[in-house]
Amino acid sequence: NLTRTPGAAERDPSWSPDGKWIAYFSDESGEYALHLRDQNGMAEGKKINLGNPPSFYYTPIWSPDSKKIAYTDKRLALWYVDIEKGAPVKIDTTTYENPWRVFDPSWSPDSRWLTYTKQLKNRLGAVCVYSIETGKSTQVTDGQSDARFASFDKSGKHIYFTASTDAGPTTGWLDMSSFTHRVTRSVYAI
Repeated sequence: NLTRTPGAAERDPSWSPDGKWIAYFSDESGEYALHLRDQNGMAEGKKINLGNPPSFYYTPIWSPDSKKIAYTDKRLALWYVDIEKGAPVKIDTTTYENPWRVFDPSWSPDSRWLTYTKQLKNRLGAVCVYSIETGKSTQVTDGQSDARFASFDKSGKHIYFTASTDAGPTTGWLDMSSFTHRVTRSVYAI
């Protein structure tokens, strides 16, 4: 079993879809690692080193087959790790720091694809799809609207997302002049 170190910060617990594991980030070793604990606490736990240089990680999201976990880091990168292999794979990097979750990744029902949004240089969001098999990411929206909240449907054949064509004045979130601009969004499918 993994033993708890007093004073260790343990964050962002996430239960696997098959109900066998709880994943979370812990700095018990001095640097954050991904920990997997058997849900009943009886089996040996597993620690996955998330690489160098050390970072701060967010929101582990299990694949539907309970074999992979997607997560983000403070360096604006999106990653996934196959829990059997234990080697993190960098998927993409977004352009700007924001107060909201930019990537917001979502797994396909067959666990072979990951869809997410990233912020382009024009500060608008674009929907991307990453293939686990090929290791390649493809942008599937044109970057002319602010696309966010991409998610696969239950069949895995469509990706739903929202997009706004009036978000431009609000993309500079540190500028208070953007507060009075109302943003509208519509739902789209690919």
